[in-house]
Amino acid sequence: MRFSLIGGLIAALALGGAATAQSVIVRGPQDRVETVSAADIKAMHRASVTIPYGDKATFTGAVIGDLLAGVGAPSDVRLHGPPVNQIVIVTGQDGFTTVLSLAETEKSFKTDPIILADQENGKPLDAKQGPYRLVIGGELKPARSVYAVIEIELRPVNTNDPTSKAAPSMGAPPAPEPAGAHGG
Repeated sequence: MRFSLIGGLIAALALGGAATAQSVIVRGPQDRVETVSAADIKAMHRASVTIPYGDKATFTGAVIGDLLAGVGAPSDVRLHGPPVNQIVIVTGQDGFTTVLSLAETEKSFKTDPIILADQENGKPLDAKQGPYRLVIGGELKPARSVYAVIEIELRPVNTNDPTSKAAPSMGAPPAPEPAGAHGG
């Protein structure tokens, strides 16, 4: 026990405060789940985003659309009609989540990429942000940026299809309550 604690402290010091590598769970259609490792993320197509706020840092990482394509999400020419009606939920280790439309993640829909960053200005992310941070190209504020990303999930949006697992949309009228539902 004492040796593992000392070993962990030495490893943390050797990293110089950088976040340690971990995997990210990516959930796609038909309950497909992939655990993507740091090596997988490093091997993927990479893009860079320079943010226009704060110190205007440049982040580099895997393109979110490519991670989603790896679990069967439609992309490019297949992303039209009903498949566009899906959302991507990105969750951080602290429970913070943000929501994107699937179309936002596809390079054929927008010029600025959305990435799962693992580097800031050419260096690994620090422990606060990493090991992975969601960086949305073209955003003017970091409000949807997620630190320490642990999961990326693709979900359908309610299409008024009674077989859909999605919750009713905010614009849908509430279902009528059965008579006597309040015990009155």
